Amino acid sequence: MPTLQLPCPSCGDERVFETPPCTDGHGADCAELACRDCGAALLVDPPAPARGPAAYPPPLGVAA
Repeated sequence: MPTLQLPCPSCGDERVFETPPCTDGHGADCAELACRDCGAALLVDPPAPARGPAAYPPPLGVAA
């Protein structure tokens, strides 16, 4: 499993993070990392949201 040293928001300092077993089939390309000490999860370089009209709900009071 790949590991990285990153600041952990739960532990409050740098800790070793590793890629947990991925149930989505991403393998080593999985964007999720977990702190070895506390288990806090981080998303590294998550996919960008979709763009275009379908990506945003219509404003309140406007029919879709």
